[in-house]
Amino acid sequence: MGRTDSIAPAVVAAPVPVTREQDHADRAAQVLLKLLLPLALLHGLLYLAVVPPWQHADEPTHFEYARLIALWNRQPALNEHDLATNREIADSMYRFRFWKPGVRPDLLGAQPPNIGFDEKVHPPLYYAIAAVPVRWLSFLPVEAQLYAARMISVALYMLVIVCAWRIAAIVAPERPVTQLVVPLIVALVPAFADEMSAVNNDALVNFSTATLLLGCVLLIRDGPRPLPLGLAALSLVVAVLAKRTALVSVPLFGLAVFWSLWHRPLRWWVWVAAIVTLSLIVGFATLQYSAAGWAIRPWLADLDRQYLRISLDRIVASVTDWERNRRVYLLLLDILFGTFWLRFGWGHVRMGWGWERMMLGVVLAGALGLVAAMVRTQRSLALWQRRSIWLFVVSVIITWCAALARSQFETSSFLSAGRYMHLAMLPTIWLLVFGFEGLVPRRWQAYAQFGLTVFFVLLDTTAWAYTLTTFYYR
Repeated sequence: MGRTDSIAPAVVAAPVPVTREQDHADRAAQVLLKLLLPLALLHGLLYLAVVPPWQHADEPTHFEYARLIALWNRQPALNEHDLATNREIADSMYRFRFWKPGVRPDLLGAQPPNIGFDEKVHPPLYYAIAAVPVRWLSFLPVEAQLYAARMISVALYMLVIVCAWRIAAIVAPERPVTQLVVPLIVALVPAFADEMSAVNNDALVNFSTATLLLGCVLLIRDGPRPLPLGLAALSLVVAVLAKRTALVSVPLFGLAVFWSLWHRPLRWWVWVAAIVTLSLIVGFATLQYSAAGWAIRPWLADLDRQYLRISLDRIVASVTDWERNRRVYLLLLDILFGTFWLRFGWGHVRMGWGWERMMLGVVLAGALGLVAAMVRTQRSLALWQRRSIWLFVVSVIITWCAALARSQFETSSFLSAGRYMHLAMLPTIWLLVFGFEGLVPRRWQAYAQFGLTVFFVLLDTTAWAYTLTTFYYR
């Protein structure tokens, strides 16, 4: 592809009359969207109904946060509780068999019953939104309020599916099958649908990072125009205000802005030199060597204590002490992989080793095909399309590295779960679909995508119709 193709997206061309083919494509897109939205709604409601109250990870305390905002019309402080609220939640948890048989919470004590980890360490944006339906239904039982708060997450789930469809339509405008398969598979990932029908702030993070990715793709294609730039910037702000883990999206925004300004291709050695230089600068600014080994600098330690609160000093110690922690990596990778795709609750509700092995095979096949697809399409795709694909790759790599790094190996006190990586679900699925295209010749690509979709349909159906119902209703 010549240089003209690489800068064409940044050139403002004269309006072109809408052709019959374009009009047909627009109508097909509208029909597709009208089918996807009801499907996403029904699917989200299905998971909302199948999983009993309080059975999602940390859902009791996530709901408590929203309930207190609804009651007090302000943000509650860390370790601040309402005795009546905690008693009501704990009683409902007991009635819905949250604890093991024989365990009964103290509902008459002077102290609030323990319902889990205090989520008030998180920013209040998501909880303020979830508090709206909770306040409306304050006269109903607490379970009804919980389901109303879950509906906020289901609505965000639907919007994520819309973003997945729109991104697929932008990056692959000539492949209508891809435009259908990508959002459909995003909707069918069991662990993702489970999380997006629960009360938790990750739902807002997942939606805002999906809109951020949409804005970044438009920036790469069209240049620094106000609408995509504003969409990406606003999405990044919302994501960070929802949860601090969204800070991993900052490099994606910076990369998209750079590519929106620099329309010419760069040599591979320039990227290598830039990555090495940036890594050295960041390492020098954030790390120092002490008698005990590598440690973070004082300014970063202060930032961690006051805002991040993720124990960066322990993370650095865990990552740098390979000899001590290497045996934990396999366990961590197993947890991350399983909870990203097909485990539920706190990771204790599993679909079985057979499905997990098949899921691993699908991912490995997709990764192999992705390499082949990127080599095959090196000259057939426009520069902005190749850069969009690389943006997806960077998103997945950064998210996995962040999840690995934040696990505190030396004490085994915390191991990340796959839900922290769901903010990269959309680029992961796009790359997986693209990889399955690369496994077969062009004339068989639609069949490969269809086969991948059938696999996820079977996976998802087994998840809600057998795994969840058997575990919770046996």
